[in-house]
Order: sequence, then structure tokens, then C-alpha cells
Amino acid sequence: MGCCTGFARLLLIIFNFVFWLSGAALLGIGIWILVDPEIEDYQKVLEDASADGDFLKTAAYILIGFGVLVLLVGFSGCCGAIRKSKCLLGFYIFFLVIVFAGELAAVIYVAINKSEVEDDLTKGLKESIEKHYNEGLGAAWDKVQEGLDCCGGTGPSDYDGSTWATANPGKKIPTSCCSSSGTAEITACQAMTDHYHTKGCKTALSDWIDDNGYVVIGVGAGIAALQIIVFICAICFCRHMDDEKYTN
Repeated sequence: MGCCTGFARLLLIIFNFVFWLSGAALLGIGIWILVDPEIEDYQKVLEDASADGDFLKTAAYILIGFGVLVLLVGFSGCCGAIRKSKCLLGFYIFFLVIVFAGELAAVIYVAINKSEVEDDLTKGLKESIEKHYNEGLGAAWDKVQEGLDCCGGTGPSDYDGSTWATANPGKKIPTSCCSSSGTAEITACQAMTDHYHTKGCKTALSDWIDDNGYVVIGVGAGIAALQIIVFICAICFCRHMDDEKYTN
């Protein structure tokens, strides 16, 4: 085996192992979304607020599916490089293209539908507070508001005329909207004079996504770059195998 072939093979194994680990990470994130109790509260609120409220679970299953696929593809790539099997490497290259195309399709879908989803979610969160907070969703909404330091879907005014306000005369917002826990502070909070969160949970969620967006973009770009590298390494390795075959 020539020096170039051996180097391409080594790079393929190393980068493919890292790619395999990224598949394990996707699988772990998907499982975490499904089993984390705090995520479950967010899911309940989103289910009530959105016509496609299962999208967190759907995203989790997609991550798990992609994670398993990447694990299988990565395994075939490592085996193909170690055993010098063109069949396994061909399978690896084909499904690597499928994974990359799936990721690209997901990015395009999010970019096209982001605005529409945000508008529907804004309306849905407001209606969820007004109609369903006091009908079984109070605990889930409290977890969301406490976790994001927010109040209401679009703001504290969402509680005006809500079923919760009707059932709690003299109070404008629930204690989960309060920024302090003292008795006097809670009284002022529920009267909306002081010590309450003014930001709506839709805005708080958007801020959280923006704050972590660079990390997500960086990780996604890193995985995409890794896929391109292992793809090139696999092609080069296959070509060098052919060259050696004809040389010998």
C-alpha cells in the first residue's frame, strides 16, 4: 500500500471516528429531549399553543433517526477503510450524501417556514394563557415562566380577561411571573406594580435561541465540514485502491 493510500486511509479512519461520535451525540440529544421532565412541560405548552404542537417530539425522533443512521454509516466507513472494502466504502459514500442532503433540506425548511411558525406560535401562546392556563395547563405554564423568567405568551397583559383572572379576582398575574419570593414582593407582583417579569415567553424563547444560535450554527457547520472531509477522503482512498490494483 502506497504512502498516499495509507495517509488517505488514516485520515478517513480518524475523521470518520469523529463523525461517528457526532452521531452518538445526536442520538443522545434526541433521547434527552424525550425523557427530560422540564422539556415535557415545554412540550405541553407548545402542544396547546401550536397546531403542530408535537414538533419537539418530532424533532427528537428525527435526531434519533439521524443519529442511528450516522452511527451505521460511520461504522461502515471505518470497516470499509480498515478492511479496504470498496463495497462498504461505496455504501458509506452513498449514505453520507443522503445524510448531507437531509441536513440541507432541514435547514431550507426552517428558513422558509420560520416566520409563519413564529406568527402562529405567538397567537397560540396568547390563546393558551387566556383559555387554558386555569384548565390543566397551569403547572406546565408555571415551569415555563419560572424557567425563562417570563410572563404570559406575549406579555403579562395576556392574563387580562383570562380564565385564571376570572378565578382569581384582585390578582392580575400568577406567582410564577414574580421575580422575587418575599410576601410583600409577591403582593406587589400580582398587582403588577413591581417585582414581575415584563417579557413575554415567546420573546424569552426567541432570545434564548438567539443567544445559543452561534453555538448551534458552529456545531452544525463543524459537522457539515467533517462530512465533506470524510467524503473527500473516502473518494481519494477508493481511487488510490484502483490505482494500486492496476499498478500491481
